[in-house]
Amino acid sequence: MVFRMFWLRTFEVWLTARLLASPTFHRLVGRVHQKVQHLKHGVPPEEMGGTHRDNNGPGLSKFVEYFKEEIKDQLKGKPPNKF
Repeated sequence: MVFRMFWLRTFEVWLTARLLASPTFHRLVGRVHQKVQHLKHGVPPEEMGGTHRDNNGPGLSKFVEYFKEEIKDQLKGKPPNKF
């Protein structure tokens, strides 16, 4: 009886060590942890795509060009452009 329990315990230790050494197991645990964190705290903005101002259109140079054009038009007395 004791002999069987010894081998069963040895097998359990070996199996646990093998599981903890597995990268697949760690990825699975990481995904579960991420899901739990999302449920508790919501999805962080950086995982939803974030706010990348550089990639959203023509940028600052186009704004400055448009702003100068509007100032010139106002000085000439033209009504403002309405979209």
